[in-house]
Amino acid sequence: MSLRSSLCLLSYALLTALPLDATDVVWPTTMDRAAIHAPQDYLQPTVSGKTESGSFGMVREDGRRFHEGIDIRPTSVNADGEPLDLALAAMDGQVAYLNPNINGPYGKYVVLFHGSAEIPVYTLYAHLAKIEPSLRVAQPLRRGTPIGLMGHTSAGVSPITKDRSHLHFEVGLMLSTGYKLWYAAQAENKQSANLHELYNGQNLVGMDPMLVLARPKVDLLAALRSQPTALTVAMRTNRTPDFVQRYPALARGDVTRAAGWYVEFAWHGMPLRWTALDAHSPQLPSGGWRLMEVDQEKRAQLIQRKMLGADGRSAGELLRQNVEILLSTAR
Repeated sequence: MSLRSSLCLLSYALLTALPLDATDVVWPTTMDRAAIHAPQDYLQPTVSGKTESGSFGMVREDGRRFHEGIDIRPTSVNADGEPLDLALAAMDGQVAYLNPNINGPYGKYVVLFHGSAEIPVYTLYAHLAKIEPSLRVAQPLRRGTPIGLMGHTSAGVSPITKDRSHLHFEVGLMLSTGYKLWYAAQAENKQSANLHELYNGQNLVGMDPMLVLARPKVDLLAALRSQPTALTVAMRTNRTPDFVQRYPALARGDVTRAAGWYVEFAWHGMPLRWTALDAHSPQLPSGGWRLMEVDQEKRAQLIQRKMLGADGRSAGELLRQNVEILLSTAR
């Protein structure tokens, strides 16, 4: 997201009436939300020093690398320069996953599930210095509950120095409960254990967190639907993908007669809408799946994100991966 887009969202929050029926959202750190007026007030940039590098999107390495969340900077540090800010549950929910180990790029992280929202979403809180020791999986949490201390833990290629400590925060959906089987079937993963099971970052597909955080109340389903379609895929299935069962609000048509699906994706890889295709639909492929329409205005962005191949006409690595994960429970 550009600086202008982030600022517009924050300004919009101040100028519009709050929805009557919506999910209450708090800022996910102890930063004073009232002090946020522009992206530089809350974003922690990478070593590039560019503010936008802490936001969502193709914002890393001059637009060549994707960032699936936002990085929130600390507001206070101790005498050693370590952050004192707490990570807080952004919405009412329950603990889905706890990783107290530094065994991946997220470092120590927590995933929460928000099942009572307009569409059930997950939030992820990464690079924590420590996790609140009282937390247990399936434990209910109220929004604003401390879940850990901001830090800079990571086993990624580039260490996060303490002067760049931050909370990496994501909001997203789970692609499939069949992810573990898909992961194990990939030849390149034979020597690499899936340490985080369903809560591996490949299986949690995110949207711009500022669609959620920009207001103290938000309709999560409306926020998700506000993302434009960038490309579409048609797939043939023997069974209904568990993604559709988990997120029925994203499905259209007669699910009981579906022989396949016409799926709309956001540019960054999130499935947005699923339309059931019956056995006689001309859009139904003879087998497997195929790429259908592409928004020409987003072609360059889709190539950068690897949703399209370098030729701009074929499916890219990320699209193939996400579709195969989605189909892992539908064959």
